[in-house]
Amino acid sequence: MYQLQILRQAREDMRSAADWYNTQQTNLGERFLSEVIKTLRLTELNPLHYEAKFNRQFRFAQVHNFPYLVIFKIKGELVVINAVLHTSRNPKKFI
Repeated sequence: MYQLQILRQAREDMRSAADWYNTQQTNLGERFLSEVIKTLRLTELNPLHYEAKFNRQFRFAQVHNFPYLVIFKIKGELVVINAVLHTSRNPKKFI
């Protein structure tokens, strides 16, 4: 079984996106966070399911219903969440 480690930058990404979504519609930020948490759980259960990119170091999991990616890498039994980014942003700048 893998364990998650969510880096500070990824937590800030999630908070910032949720705050923005809440300005767009009541409770939309909470729905966003709920979908991110579901994605994190799936990532924790089976991180090898996701394709490895960027010299096979990083993997990308799509957040359901939102244009966001969870970017992570596997270090032994640890899944390290590096970023939660909008799909319009270049992930190379954040990993």
